[in-house]
Amino acid sequence: MIFGGDHRIDLNVDIGEGFPHDEALLAFATSANVCCGEHAGSWDLTMATVDLCKSRGVRIGVHPGYPDRANMGRREMEVDQHRAYLESIFGQVERFAKVVRPDYIKPHGAFYNQTGAILPPTWVPSDDRWKALIDEDPIGQALGKIPGAGSLGMILRIHRLPLMGLPGTGHEEIAKRAEVLLFREGFADRAYRDDGTLVPRSVPGSVYDDPEHVREQVLRLADSVDSICLHGDTPDALEFAELVTKTLRDAGYEVGA
Repeated sequence: MIFGGDHRIDLNVDIGEGFPHDEALLAFATSANVCCGEHAGSWDLTMATVDLCKSRGVRIGVHPGYPDRANMGRREMEVDQHRAYLESIFGQVERFAKVVRPDYIKPHGAFYNQTGAILPPTWVPSDDRWKALIDEDPIGQALGKIPGAGSLGMILRIHRLPLMGLPGTGHEEIAKRAEVLLFREGFADRAYRDDGTLVPRSVPGSVYDDPEHVREQVLRLADSVDSICLHGDTPDALEFAELVTKTLRDAGYEVGA
């Protein structure tokens, strides 16, 4: 399922991670992906950030990440970490949902990148026949080999939450199979590979610091996404939030969730 109007685009920000721009960013953001206190921040900061979002009328997304604070949840988990990391993801969402009902889930860091992998070239969007037996379902088999994909799908089914993720990737198929909405996300401040996935942060130039690059990317993505993301941990986050908002409005889009 695809969500979103023709001329209305959401601006989402990753916050609650302990960086200084959170409150100021909410003057521009219409959705906030709130850290659960495991990959960064703390549970107290999570709750304070939720209260801040409520006071500003900003849509709240739960933003779970691998409990790897040394790498801020951006390093792919090793095989021997799968059980502990994925149990943590389940626990983060459960704890968050007991306090506030999130409007959607957006995986963080490596959890996002791993589950948003490109499926095999023979992939076509699933239809009502996806419930076929596994040996008749090659895409199901492909998803089964993507770390975290099964857990993300289960979380979506348990909590009945929309997924914010990359269109044309595993995120689209996971949402389809869980029978929840996909909020198609684009990134204003990140470089893309040719296949539509994000360039790893370890590659020079993967995070944009040139306002013109940000402006051009927003205009390129606007017609194909429901939400534009900005990261709250970039030094120019506040200036970029203002730039993205102005760019969208000048192009005739309404900024809103």
